[in-house]
Amino acid sequence: VADRRITKEAVPGWVRAWDVRTGEHAWDFHTVPNGTDEFGVDTWLNDSWRYSGNANVWSMLAGDNELGHVYLPTGTTTNDYYGVDRLGDNLFSETLIAVDVETGQRVWHFQAVHHGLWDYDFATHPNLVDVTVDGRP
Repeated sequence: VADRRITKEAVPGWVRAWDVRTGEHAWDFHTVPNGTDEFGVDTWLNDSWRYSGNANVWSMLAGDNELGHVYLPTGTTTNDYYGVDRLGDNLFSETLIAVDVETGQRVWHFQAVHHGLWDYDFATHPNLVDVTVDGRP
Protein backbone atom coordinates (compact mmCIF):
# COMPACT_ATOMS: atom_id res chain seq x y z
CA VAL A 1 0.00 0.00 0.00
CA ALA A 2 1.52 3.27 -1.09
CA ASP A 3 -0.13 6.65 -0.61
CA ARG A 4 -3.43 4.93 0.26
CA ARG A 5 -3.35 2.92 -2.99
CA ILE A 6 -2.70 -0.79 -3.34
CA THR A 7 -0.12 -1.55 -6.00
CA LYS A 8 1.25 -4.76 -7.42
CA GLU A 9 4.80 -3.46 -7.87
CA ALA A 10 7.36 -4.09 -5.15
CA VAL A 11 10.87 -2.84 -4.48
CA PRO A 12 13.53 -5.25 -5.82
CA GLY A 13 15.85 -6.85 -3.28
CA TRP A 14 19.20 -6.00 -4.81
CA VAL A 15 22.50 -6.40 -2.99
CA ARG A 16 24.97 -3.58 -3.63
CA ALA A 17 28.69 -3.30 -2.98
CA TRP A 18 30.90 -0.25 -2.59
CA ASP A 19 34.66 0.17 -2.41
CA VAL A 20 35.29 1.15 1.22
CA ARG A 21 38.42 3.11 0.30
CA THR A 22 36.94 5.27 -2.45
CA GLY A 23 33.20 5.09 -1.81
CA GLU A 24 32.71 4.12 -5.45
CA HIS A 25 29.84 1.81 -6.34
CA ALA A 26 31.36 -1.59 -7.22
CA TRP A 27 28.46 -3.81 -8.30
CA ASP A 28 24.81 -4.82 -7.88
CA PHE A 29 23.46 -8.35 -7.61
CA HIS A 30 19.81 -8.64 -8.58
CA THR A 31 17.98 -11.11 -6.35
CA VAL A 32 15.01 -10.58 -8.64
CA PRO A 33 16.09 -10.43 -12.32
CA ASN A 34 16.16 -6.98 -13.83
CA GLY A 35 15.92 -7.76 -17.52
CA THR A 36 15.05 -10.41 -20.03
CA ASP A 37 18.68 -11.48 -20.50
CA GLU A 38 19.53 -12.01 -16.81
CA PHE A 39 20.20 -15.46 -15.39
CA GLY A 40 17.08 -16.89 -13.75
CA VAL A 41 14.56 -14.65 -15.51
CA ASP A 42 13.01 -17.76 -17.08
CA THR A 43 11.94 -18.90 -13.59
CA TRP A 44 9.59 -15.90 -13.31
CA LEU A 45 6.67 -16.78 -15.58
CA ASN A 46 4.50 -14.18 -17.32
CA ASP A 47 7.21 -11.53 -16.77
CA SER A 48 6.41 -11.44 -13.05
CA TRP A 49 10.00 -10.28 -12.44
CA ARG A 50 8.87 -6.87 -13.71
CA TYR A 51 6.69 -6.20 -10.65
CA SER A 52 7.72 -8.74 -8.00
CA GLY A 53 10.21 -7.66 -5.44
CA ASN A 54 12.04 -8.26 -2.25
CA ALA A 55 13.88 -11.61 -2.11
CA ASN A 56 15.96 -9.46 0.22
CA VAL A 57 18.92 -10.42 2.35
CA TRP A 58 17.46 -9.91 5.83
CA SER A 59 20.30 -11.41 7.81
CA MET A 60 24.07 -11.09 7.92
CA LEU A 61 26.28 -12.01 4.98
CA ALA A 62 29.21 -14.40 5.22
CA GLY A 63 32.51 -13.85 3.43
CA ASP A 64 35.26 -16.28 2.45
CA ASN A 65 38.56 -14.47 1.96
CA GLU A 66 40.31 -17.52 0.51
CA LEU A 67 37.74 -18.09 -2.22
CA GLY A 68 36.78 -14.45 -2.65
CA HIS A 69 33.09 -15.18 -2.21
CA VAL A 70 30.33 -13.47 -0.29
CA TYR A 71 27.28 -15.57 0.59
CA LEU A 72 23.81 -14.05 0.29
CA PRO A 73 20.95 -15.75 2.19
CA THR A 74 17.70 -14.44 0.71
CA GLY A 75 14.09 -14.38 1.82
CA THR A 76 10.76 -14.88 0.10
CA THR A 77 9.69 -12.61 -2.70
CA THR A 78 6.53 -10.51 -2.55
CA ASN A 79 3.81 -11.59 -1.71
CA ASP A 80 5.05 -14.03 0.90
CA TYR A 81 1.93 -16.15 1.16
CA TYR A 82 0.30 -15.71 -2.24
CA GLY A 83 2.08 -16.72 -5.43
CA VAL A 84 -0.59 -16.72 -8.13
CA ASP A 85 0.73 -13.48 -9.62
CA ARG A 86 4.35 -14.75 -9.73
CA LEU A 87 4.25 -18.27 -11.12
CA GLY A 88 7.47 -20.22 -11.59
CA ASP A 89 10.37 -21.11 -9.31
CA ASN A 90 11.19 -17.43 -8.58
CA LEU A 91 14.98 -17.71 -8.51
CA PHE A 92 16.73 -16.22 -6.29
CA SER A 93 14.11 -16.10 -3.54
CA GLU A 94 14.77 -18.38 -0.54
CA THR A 95 18.21 -19.10 -1.96
CA LEU A 96 21.79 -19.19 -0.72
CA ILE A 97 23.89 -17.46 -3.36
CA ALA A 98 27.69 -17.41 -3.61
CA VAL A 99 28.84 -14.23 -5.34
CA ASP A 100 32.34 -13.23 -6.45
CA VAL A 101 33.25 -10.37 -4.14
CA GLU A 102 35.22 -8.51 -6.85
CA THR A 103 32.71 -8.72 -9.70
CA GLY A 104 29.32 -9.39 -8.11
CA GLN A 105 28.81 -12.34 -10.46
CA ARG A 106 27.00 -15.47 -9.29
CA VAL A 107 29.39 -18.36 -8.63
CA TRP A 108 26.75 -20.86 -7.52
CA HIS A 109 23.39 -20.98 -5.77
CA PHE A 110 21.13 -23.33 -3.87
CA GLN A 111 17.42 -22.56 -3.90
CA ALA A 112 15.90 -24.21 -0.82
CA VAL A 113 12.27 -23.51 -1.73
CA HIS A 114 10.99 -23.18 -5.29
CA HIS A 115 8.03 -20.78 -5.61
CA GLY A 116 7.88 -20.11 -1.88
CA LEU A 117 4.51 -19.50 -0.26
CA TRP A 118 5.41 -19.99 3.41
CA ASP A 119 7.93 -17.21 4.15
CA TYR A 120 10.81 -19.66 4.73
CA ASP A 121 13.50 -17.00 4.60
CA PHE A 122 17.08 -17.99 5.29
CA ALA A 123 17.31 -16.90 8.90
CA THR A 124 21.06 -16.41 9.05
CA HIS A 125 24.28 -16.53 7.11
CA PRO A 126 26.02 -19.87 6.47
CA ASN A 127 28.70 -21.04 8.86
CA LEU A 128 31.98 -21.42 6.99
CA VAL A 129 34.06 -24.20 8.51
CA ASP A 130 36.94 -26.46 7.51
CA VAL A 131 36.18 -30.10 8.25
CA THR A 132 38.60 -33.04 8.36
CA VAL A 133 37.14 -36.40 7.25
CA ASP A 134 39.23 -39.57 7.50
CA GLY A 135 42.33 -37.45 8.02
CA ARG A 136 41.70 -35.36 4.90
CA PRO A 137 40.83 -31.68 5.04
